[in-house]
Amino acid sequence: MAFTDFQGKKIRILTISIDEGGAKDVKPFMAENDYTMPVALDTKSDVLGLYGLFGTPGTFVVDRKGMLVAKAVGPVDFDKPDVRKYILDLAG
Repeated sequence: MAFTDFQGKKIRILTISIDEGGAKDVKPFMAENDYTMPVALDTKSDVLGLYGLFGTPGTFVVDRKGMLVAKAVGPVDFDKPDVRKYILDLAG
């Protein structure tokens, strides 16, 4: 699933980077992979601790009311039909 699949939907994609190098490490990675979503920098892993995530990558799904409805540690295959349907159903 390309992140552009969400364009025009009521859904937002945000990434959180824990790279200690901050923006100087993240910017080239985002450009190289053609990622266009916003990136929050969490160089001290404060946000990860708040959400109880102690491994990477991590995926959080937040509903329209701002409630955390799903969390996964490790890679998530966004091309799997059930994952894609779940996210797009949340988008309405």
